[in-house]
Amino acid sequence: MELSPKNKLRLHRYLGIVSLSFLFSRPFIILFQFPDIQNFEFISAYIGRTGAIFGVLAFITGGGLGKYLDEKKARVAEIHTILMLAGLTMQVPVLAEVKILLIPNLISYLGCGILVWGWILGRRVFTNKKRILPF
Repeated sequence: MELSPKNKLRLHRYLGIVSLSFLFSRPFIILFQFPDIQNFEFISAYIGRTGAIFGVLAFITGGGLGKYLDEKKARVAEIHTILMLAGLTMQVPVLAEVKILLIPNLISYLGCGILVWGWILGRRVFTNKKRILPF
């Protein structure tokens, strides 16, 4: 079953939003540890790993959308892809460990910043007349 470019872009957007919501909740949920929840570290690790899986799926569904762009937008889309992959890669040390460590968490926070930057660039590639978000 072949998806139309419009539906492929929608799927890419939704998978990306779900991925970022899981990935952003993983490092920040560590700040609000609740002592009454057992296996809290396992729960936060699985939340992050789920976000990484959705991120890979968003990357796969975004492939081929560049052929509908002009040269300037194609450059922005390439930078968007590089930044999103770099931010996703910076999440790997945290997602590989179940134990909460300081240095991997700092790397994860930096990766979250890069993901936000890449997401903002991705929003600028395709203009959306019905924007819900301000940027």
